[in-house]
Amino acid sequence: MAIVDTGDEDEQFLKDAREFARFNAAHLTVAILSAVPTPDYALAYTQPYFLLSDYVEAAEEKQAIVAKIGERDGFEVRILSDEPGALLDKAPVQARYADLILFGPVDAYANKHLRRRLFENIALSSGRPVMVLPTQWKPRSFAHLAVGWNATREATRALGDALQLAQTGAKIDIVVVDAKSSTKGHGSEPGADIARNLSRHGFDVTVHALASEGETQSAVLVDFARKQRADLLVIGASAHSRLRELFLGGVTHDLIDGAPVPVLLGH
Repeated sequence: MAIVDTGDEDEQFLKDAREFARFNAAHLTVAILSAVPTPDYALAYTQPYFLLSDYVEAAEEKQAIVAKIGERDGFEVRILSDEPGALLDKAPVQARYADLILFGPVDAYANKHLRRRLFENIALSSGRPVMVLPTQWKPRSFAHLAVGWNATREATRALGDALQLAQTGAKIDIVVVDAKSSTKGHGSEPGADIARNLSRHGFDVTVHALASEGETQSAVLVDFARKQRADLLVIGASAHSRLRELFLGGVTHDLIDGAPVPVLLGH
């Protein structure tokens, strides 16, 4: 399922999503999410003089455009239109009916605030993996994965999701940043236990212990994946607060907008 809004900035992302689906012989659903703003939301995030009819018209126009492409290329189109709070609740439910949720980079969306909120809710509440595609990324087999590993449940879930996409015998780099030995987490040698597990499944695994040296962990992971020419960067989508899932962990928060390589997040 590829998530778009009612803007016209997503032409390239729609092409990239279709190519991704074709490459993987997958069924593609494009979900057009249209937030009909309440007065408070309109004042904060949109142009307040817009009328309700403007949003309905924009949603219908976008649906007609995408549906026409869908008829030609053979993908399904759904539209979800509601006030922002209700839409944020509906989106994760719809995501559960797909195997993988695709987002484009932040520039592919007219309503960047809504994109971030939707991403957060879907990543943390749907139970499905979320992938951010870079602009004009050419689909290929995932033969080389870079995994940001911190021995958490979220990282374990993300890795499990990524292995469903990985090529048989793929090269997997386990990347631990500023990791310390711990009886509760990494064990005596950070990354060694998960590397051993993956090796038993026939993957070519290497552990890389990196120091952040003043950089954010997300920057270290992205730089590593780019330099190593990894096909996919994998991280766990963590949240600081279980009561307010909107407050994502630092690495997750930094990578929501996208990266030079595809990023897969699992929770």
